[in-house]
Amino acid sequence: MNKQEFLKRLTSALAGLPQEEVKKTVDYYSEIIDDAVEDGKDESEIISGFDSVEEIAERVINETPIRKFVSEDVKKRNISVGAVVLIIVGSPLWLPILIAIFAVLFSIYIAIWSVIISLFAVFGALALSAVAMIILAPIMVFVRPVKAIFAFGLALLCAGLSVFMFYVSVWSAKLIIRFTVFLARAIKGAFIKKGSEQK
Repeated sequence: MNKQEFLKRLTSALAGLPQEEVKKTVDYYSEIIDDAVEDGKDESEIISGFDSVEEIAERVINETPIRKFVSEDVKKRNISVGAVVLIIVGSPLWLPILIAIFAVLFSIYIAIWSVIISLFAVFGALALSAVAMIILAPIMVFVRPVKAIFAFGLALLCAGLSVFMFYVSVWSAKLIIRFTVFLARAIKGAFIKKGSEQK
């Protein structure tokens, strides 16, 4: 694949991104190829050293903030004066509803993270209890041997539960992070589809 074909495929793969991001990425790879050609390397050899066009496009899309997609989408829309008047006049109705929906969704998201933080707190409490009882058990052996055995058994139980809670907490946190990343990509994907349809 030569430089022109590579840049054409890259531009096509980036369709839907804001124009400045497409230009910046294409210019970046064009400059790398030009610099390497000046150093005596072959175009196809340089291009074969890059990631695939799809991987490059996915990386650029993931690194581009959502606000750039939104601002690009707003710039592309030709809103009539009548639509602007309707938006302003209707704002006392739709704006509070929009804020309420956002507040409810944000509250649910925060509540989910609160549960995960609570799981980590339970893990911490169980781990500290296990350590405290392991320290306490040998001291109690001379005074109350039966209670010392009971404390040692509780220490083992707390240690086992703390390991279990640690894995549950980490798994839950990873799940929420994956869901957040999925949601961000879905929102970006919607703007990319809109952008490529408008071109």
